[in-house]
Amino acid sequence: MRLLPYLPLLLIAWPIAEIATLVWVGGHLGVINTVGLVLLAAFGGLALFRYVGFGLLRRVQAELSAGRMPTGTLLEGFVVLVAGILLILPGFLSDVLAVLLLFTPVRRLIIAAVASRITVLKSASTTSATRQPDDGVVDLDEDEWERRGDADSPWSERPPISPPDRDGDRS
Repeated sequence: MRLLPYLPLLLIAWPIAEIATLVWVGGHLGVINTVGLVLLAAFGGLALFRYVGFGLLRRVQAELSAGRMPTGTLLEGFVVLVAGILLILPGFLSDVLAVLLLFTPVRRLIIAAVASRITVLKSASTTSATRQPDDGVVDLDEDEWERRGDADSPWSERPPISPPDRDGDRS
């Protein structure tokens, strides 16, 4: 189903539905309670936005440092951030939609639906930037090398500094 032809109608109908829901809830709970619920949802959205935003950055950095592309992490974090934005917006319909997005099965369904429509192309710059095996560079992991303090090495940047004596002078 194509959503684009119905987008103008949706942009008009959604705020009207939000206002009607606010009026209906306000009639049942009272104005103060309704405003309190809207503010509570907004603060919850801000907290979710902050928590997930920083957590998402850490997870993406961990994925990238491990040499993996963080596509699943990014998509899942993006959907949760959209839920946070929907909670910040005033209105109960957007809050219900945000709560639905916070459930993992619903998130996975949305990610699967979006991912099935996306085509990922490999960029030519990534293949040209990789090293050829015969370029003379040895690429080692952290556990395959060690640093030694050799003062006679031509690669040492400066001569070793002796610790200061009791007067504070270096010899």
